[in-house]
Amino acid sequence: MVKELVRSVERLARSERESAWREMAKQIAHEIKNPLTPMKLSVQHLIRSWNDNKENFDENLEKVTHTLIEQIDNLSFIASEFSNFAKMPKAFNEEINILDTIRNTLNLFANTENVDFVFEHESEEILVFADKEQLSRVFINLLKNAIQSIPENRHGKIGISLVLNGKMVRTSITDNGKGIPEDLQGKLFTPSFTTKSSGMGLGLSIVKNIIESFGGYITFKTKVNHGTTFIFELPVYVKAMVDGTGR
Repeated sequence: MVKELVRSVERLARSERESAWREMAKQIAHEIKNPLTPMKLSVQHLIRSWNDNKENFDENLEKVTHTLIEQIDNLSFIASEFSNFAKMPKAFNEEINILDTIRNTLNLFANTENVDFVFEHESEEILVFADKEQLSRVFINLLKNAIQSIPENRHGKIGISLVLNGKMVRTSITDNGKGIPEDLQGKLFTPSFTTKSSGMGLGLSIVKNIIESFGGYITFKTKVNHGTTFIFELPVYVKAMVDGTGR
């Protein structure tokens, strides 16, 4: 009986390890695939620009090159971190103007066909204390989900609004997509859950974990056939006051 108990414990431990590594493999695949969509869109836009002999081709080439280099660096960073530590990349928090992160992300999706983006904000600088790459992944995931939710026969409209709410900054991302059925709403942030026919289904779970690691929270509201709004808040970073003595 003792030997059988030991074997059972060993089988359970092995099963738990295998399950953890399967989830890790899914997470790695998701994080690596995440930057590929804006890279593909940028290259497609550059090809169209070349074929149409547009006068501003040099300008488009510079923008696309910048985007590709940025995303390749991101992929390299993720791969290195996973290889060295077999875990999600460690956060390197710093003060960030969240408006810059949103604008940079919108630039990645600027060439998305049949979708209009509107960005509304009440200030030119709102600082948060976060990891630059992870915060970028939050916006890439949410905008990518918004784009994918829009039916093929509908012109897409995605709005991003940024407002101060006391000591927090509230970001809302609204689409006019298909919405989320009521029976699926409670599972939306569950790992490996997805409403799409393809994909790992870890995007929103990762988004939630990242936002909560920055001291924030995320929620959503939705209406079937009308669209969805994801809302998340992060603490506003306030710079320390320094007097003439350097204190």
